[in-house]
Amino acid sequence: MNIFRKAVAGRRAQFRHRLLATSLLFAALPAHAIPPPPKAPPLLRMATMTATVTLVEAGDRQVREITELCKVRGKIPVYADSGNGLASAVNAREIARCKMSLGGRTLEVSVTGAKAMLKKSVTYATAYVSVTPPDAVPLCEICGPQPLADSSAEVRVSGKPRSISFSLNQNPVSILNARPVVWLEADVEIVD
Repeated sequence: MNIFRKAVAGRRAQFRHRLLATSLLFAALPAHAIPPPPKAPPLLRMATMTATVTLVEAGDRQVREITELCKVRGKIPVYADSGNGLASAVNAREIARCKMSLGGRTLEVSVTGAKAMLKKSVTYATAYVSVTPPDAVPLCEICGPQPLADSSAEVRVSGKPRSISFSLNQNPVSILNARPVVWLEADVEIVD
C-alpha cells in the first residue's frame, strides 16, 4: 500500500512542477491586448437616416407575431474614410431609441448608423439595431453582454448617390440564444 501512495505522490509532484513551469512560461510571454478602435475619420457633413424597426416573435417552428416597433429618424455622420469603411462603422452614431415590450418588460432598442465616402468614388453605409436587456450576460470572458436581438448591414455602392436604401440582416447567434425566440428586422434609408 505504501508503494502505491508513493507512486501517486510522485505523480502529483511531477504534475505540480509542470504546472508551475507552464504558468511561469506564460507569465514571461508578452500580453496580447485587444487594440483600441480606430479613430474617427474626418467628418464631412451630417446625413439623415430613417429606420423602420420590426420585432418578430417565433415559437414551435413558426412565426407567432410581427410587430412594427418604431419608425425613427435622426442625423448620422458622413466621413471621408481613406480606408475600407471600418473606421466609419466603428464610429457610427446612435440616432434614436425606441421601446419594445416583451414578457412583461419594457426594453430599449438602439438604432445607429454612419456613412463614408471612400476613395475611387465608392460610398459606404452601415446601420445597426439592437436590444440588450439589463440582465444580459456575456457569451465569453472578453465579450460584452449578449444582445437579445440585433441586426446589421454594411453596403458599398459605386458613385455618390444622394439616397441609399437597404435592409438589415439578423444575427443568427442572437436568434439561437434568444429566449423566447425573437429577432429584429429593419429597413433603412440614408439621405445625404
